[in-house]
Amino acid sequence: MSENREKLHRLIDRLPEEQVEQVLSDVWSRTQPRPVPSEKAFAWIGAGVAKNGRTDNATHVDELLAEGFGRH
Repeated sequence: MSENREKLHRLIDRLPEEQVEQVLSDVWSRTQPRPVPSEKAFAWIGAGVAKNGRTDNATHVDELLAEGFGRH
């Protein structure tokens, strides 16, 4: 067992009983596997690129919005 893990064990043993639940919850959440984001999670990336290929969106934002940019 690593030195840091041993330190953690000793600190946990010193916790007041009323703090155990909170620390347990925190440690539990840190040890659970995190879901892998799907491709849909990043669908908004590229939202600044108009379908017509324009790259000057910030300069012509009013025109683009009037044309319906961003509407599905």
